[in-house]
Parts: sequence; structure tokens; C-alpha cells
Amino acid sequence: MNFILNLRCLVLTKTFVLNIKNLNTAEDAVKIEDYFMGRPGVEKVDIEMSLSIVTLHYNEAVGSPNKLLEAFDQLGYPVR
Repeated sequence: MNFILNLRCLVLTKTFVLNIKNLNTAEDAVKIEDYFMGRPGVEKVDIEMSLSIVTLHYNEAVGSPNKLLEAFDQLGYPVR
């Protein structure tokens, strides 16, 4: 008798919504998006320039909120 084992990976995606200082230009948005899309665990970046809001969708098994906050500071965009 043959058994087929079907395993599915459960990925837990978290959403992190942040109000960012110094988010003034399209270049700022591109810099933030490019940086975070290259980080492990970040799946999607949404930026609302008019509200200075950045929404990060990330895999909590890989990324953490503290590391994401530190990265914004290092980029020169402190979180309000």
C-alpha cells in the first residue's frame, strides 16, 4: 500500500501600518519600497504619500516589527 503525504506550508503574514516622518517625495517612496522589498520576509509594500503612511506585509516567521522599525530609522525615515 502506498501513501501520499501532502504537506502544506502555513505562512503567517502580518500587516504593519506606520506613519513615517520625512516621506515627502516620490523619490522617498521609491527608496523605501526598493529597500523593503529586498528584505527577507517582506512580501508587499504599500505607500500612501498624502498621509505619510507605509504598510508592510511581511512573513512573521522571517521578519520582526522591531527590525522593520530599526530599518526605517537607518534609512532616515523615523516612525511617528
